[in-house]
Amino acid sequence: MKRTAFLLIAAFALISCGQKEKVWENPMVGVSSADQITIQKVVFAQDTTYVFMENYYPSMAGFTFGKDTYIEADGIRYAIKGCDSFELGEYITTDPDTWRKQFTLFFEPVPRTTKVFDLMEGTFEGAYNFFNIRAHGTELPVAEVPAEYLADYPEYDEWPAMEYSENPITLHFKALNYKKGMNARIDVSNFDITDPSSFNEQQIYLDDNGMAEYSTVIYYPEEIQVTMLLGSSNRASSVYPMMAPGEELTLLMDMNVVADSIHDAFVGFKGYMAKYNKWSHEANLVRMAYKEDSPTLAKWTFKNAQTVSELIAGYDSVMTSVQEYCDRHGFTEFERKHFFDYELRYLNLVSEYSDSLFHTQEFLDYILSKRPECFFGDNIVPDFDYLDLCSLFAGTEVNGKGAVFCRYLYGVSQLRGGKKVEKPYIEDPYLSNLYDRLSGGINNEMAKNKDMVTAPNVHYLDLADVAPENILPTILDRFKGKTVVLDMWATWCGWCIKGHQEMAGYKEEVKDKDIVFLYLTSSSSPFDQWMHYTATVPGEHYYLTEEQDKYLSRSIWGTGGVPKYAIFDAEGSQLYKQLGWGGLDTIRVEIDKALEK
Repeated sequence: MKRTAFLLIAAFALISCGQKEKVWENPMVGVSSADQITIQKVVFAQDTTYVFMENYYPSMAGFTFGKDTYIEADGIRYAIKGCDSFELGEYITTDPDTWRKQFTLFFEPVPRTTKVFDLMEGTFEGAYNFFNIRAHGTELPVAEVPAEYLADYPEYDEWPAMEYSENPITLHFKALNYKKGMNARIDVSNFDITDPSSFNEQQIYLDDNGMAEYSTVIYYPEEIQVTMLLGSSNRASSVYPMMAPGEELTLLMDMNVVADSIHDAFVGFKGYMAKYNKWSHEANLVRMAYKEDSPTLAKWTFKNAQTVSELIAGYDSVMTSVQEYCDRHGFTEFERKHFFDYELRYLNLVSEYSDSLFHTQEFLDYILSKRPECFFGDNIVPDFDYLDLCSLFAGTEVNGKGAVFCRYLYGVSQLRGGKKVEKPYIEDPYLSNLYDRLSGGINNEMAKNKDMVTAPNVHYLDLADVAPENILPTILDRFKGKTVVLDMWATWCGWCIKGHQEMAGYKEEVKDKDIVFLYLTSSSSPFDQWMHYTATVPGEHYYLTEEQDKYLSRSIWGTGGVPKYAIFDAEGSQLYKQLGWGGLDTIRVEIDKALEK
């Protein structure tokens, strides 16, 4: 009798436990086709499974979830029952003020014993799908990497020769543990020597078999940035393979490899420089995990320098630490090539934090006598961040592939920025020919752009010949007697656009006062997009050269980021400056103060 009573009590306890809800707070998401949508909580109740979600997009955005959305767990589908804040299939938008929309999807009850499930809108293009949703601590099975992606490839004896070509590279992508509907996005970018102010950026998507192919022209050996979005909150996995024109490389990914810290899905390489690219990728991950072991940038070394001698001493000290880092890890000469751009990184910091000392003849003489390999050997200037370094060689005829490349890049950047410059000394026949081709095309494009500007408040490179240090006084002089609100922005900057939107109503309030809203941008903003905004954002719009933009950014705010704001009184004196959009309330207080003066 006692035994029967005990069994009944135990059975009742089990049933009671079964009635309890199971909750996953902020669950992990392996791969998502909607990186702006996060899953905040999953509740497994007796009659319904609730998925709490939020859409956050840096401008007002529309979206919908279809009526056929479902959860798939252990091969079984559980249909959607509804949503708490909109009708399924209905097109809705995020909040215009917060850019957010919180909502909850209701599904048929998924077993509480479920460890992993997928939330699927469908396998069609653009569907919102979330794969491998699970509680923290739940690991996924890792795929076995095929032997050919782990082989000990022969060591490349030499770094790729610095030779120019327009033979395209080809990247092949293959994913393991791939499910139909993932439609994973891969962003590929590389420095574009035909437009040094930008990157060549493309988005490609894996097909239903988890494969994709990408080809582009890179002109010379360089690292390609490959980033795959792995889930919500912009979590991503990146790799930087070295490629040379005409070569091919296959990248192998495991869709189940999503760690809590370093989200690394790239597990294998096959083809060009596979051994080096594997080593380089692993070394990058190690440096991310153990930052204290990496050479320190020590910006203070350059910020605090008062003389060129102090600057040189600081630079030599930093480069010694880089050399010691390579020695400490036993890098071969070939592996040391991986760090060649440290010369440029630190020199770039010198130009950024000690600009006046950097541009002295004494420091230039030091660089020329030091002859860093990145300038005079077969290595190259990696990207547009180093255009200041290129200016060192702009008026010289110093030999060396790197120095010639610097002169070419600086010349093209000046052309793109609207400057009329003489062709620099480019002894490489390929670069010389490419410069000539670009020069004609750029001049024709800019002439066409200027013809399209007819509005009196829109100024496209009208002041391109004004020295950078004179550009702000020249513009402010046109608006003497008025309060000027300066807004440095870019067409691709979401917070810049949000600032424009939130300021619109306030600008109407003060339109009858002596105030000018001044908008400045440069060549990172495509002309067509810029023209669109000049028609929709009232104010005075100026398109500056890169040099003018950079000088203003550094002299007033000390940074090149956007958005940036400043307020000037009727005499042209600066009253206020601000980095980033902090909301309307903050800046309107400062504008009102200026108007009351």
